[in-house]
Amino acid sequence: MFVGLVLVLAPGCTTPSFRVRTPEDLLVSFPDRLKPGEQIVGFEVYVTNGKIVALNKAPEDWLVNIVAAWWDSTITGTPGHGASAFQDMTPLKRFLTLHKDRAEFNVSGSLVVTTNFTTMTTNHFARSDFIFE
Repeated sequence: MFVGLVLVLAPGCTTPSFRVRTPEDLLVSFPDRLKPGEQIVGFEVYVTNGKIVALNKAPEDWLVNIVAAWWDSTITGTPGHGASAFQDMTPLKRFLTLHKDRAEFNVSGSLVVTTNFTTMTTNHFARSDFIFE
């Protein structure tokens, strides 16, 4: 019986789900403000009155955590190894799709950067700093 149930349910688990983009959906990028020699070793995006619809590009060898509640959503990421730190902004361009639920929609976030893996600096971003498409 168990094997039969797995065979019946398995195709549904592997079927890709697609969502049609709406006018309230936004592709999000962090602004490019890296200084020479800096590497990104962490990021966070916090959304209120909206939600994270998709992680469009999952960073390789990064631990990414998404908490998607109906009133707000948060995504955080850290590299699995120092070699996975981002040396440019490419992985964080158009990497998220957000959905605006209300006019009070807001986004904030941060990037943790380092030049030596000993000293970390957190750069904070407001909604006006992000790039929306």
